[in-house]
Amino acid sequence: MSKILLNRLILDFDGFKMVKVTPERVRSRLNIGEEEIEDEKLAEFIADAAAEISLQIGKEINYEDCSQIEAAAVTDLAAIYCICYLTGGKAVGLSFNVGNLQVSSLANAPSLSILEKRVKQLLEQLREKSFLRD
Repeated sequence: MSKILLNRLILDFDGFKMVKVTPERVRSRLNIGEEEIEDEKLAEFIADAAAEISLQIGKEINYEDCSQIEAAAVTDLAAIYCICYLTGGKAVGLSFNVGNLQVSSLANAPSLSILEKRVKQLLEQLREKSFLRD
C-alpha cells in the first residue's frame, strides 16, 4: 500500500507542470535565433531526442506534454543534435562528435560536455522515477 501511495505521489509531483518541448525552447538553450536553423529541422531533432530518451528510460515520452525533467532531457539532447548539425558533426542516439566549432552563432551556446553531462544526469533521474513507478 505504501509503495502504491509513494508511486502516486511521485507521479503527481512529477506531472504537476506539464511542458511542451518546442523549437524555440531548443534555440533558447543554445542562445541562437530562428535564422540559424529552421523549425522543421529542430522538430526532427526534438522527436529523435524524445525517442532516444524513451528508449533509455523504458518509458514513452510525449514531448508535447511531458514533465519538466523529461522536457529538460529532451531539450538538452535536441540541442546536442542541433550543435552537431550546425557544425557538421554527427550524432546518433547519445553518441556524437564535432570537429572544429566554427559557427559564430554558437559562441554563447553551452559546451557539448555540459549538455551531455546534463542529459546523463536527467536520464539517471528519469530511470529512478521509472523504477519507482513499477
